[in-house]
Amino acid sequence: MKRKIAIASLVFSMILTGCSKDNNPAPTSSGGGGGGGTTPPTVTGTFTWSEDGGTVITADSAFWTTGSWGTGIRVFKGGYANFFEINWATTDNISVGTKVLDAANYGFTFMKGSDTYTISTNQNLNITASASNKIDGNFNVTVTGGSITNVTANFSGLPKR
Repeated sequence: MKRKIAIASLVFSMILTGCSKDNNPAPTSSGGGGGGGTTPPTVTGTFTWSEDGGTVITADSAFWTTGSWGTGIRVFKGGYANFFEINWATTDNISVGTKVLDAANYGFTFMKGSDTYTISTNQNLNITASASNKIDGNFNVTVTGGSITNVTANFSGLPKR
């Protein structure tokens, strides 16, 4: 039995070592991935949010990204202690207008401590300005998954990563 545990531990540590440089910003099937690795990227625009109308919180790092899965925003505060993964359809979709956050396809995930908040119905994100690969906008979503029921955010100058 001890040998099986030792072998399993060795295989697990080899997997972790082999994956430690993954910085893929694409969404994961669990909806909670996005930044990859253990250290969040330090790309930044301005991203602020409030929970249930409370104090405005300013992110340490925020950016937008794109891939075959669509377009999205990644936000970090205190490392991964507060992490947003927000996604909408279509690659490089940063034109001014309303973007649908699809509840069935992990359109919105907010991890705060040990709680993970998602949306149970499709909701919207607004892009109010888009120039030189930087975006401005806002959203106001109803969430489930813990004690918070509403998240409101504003962002400006979010660069592409």
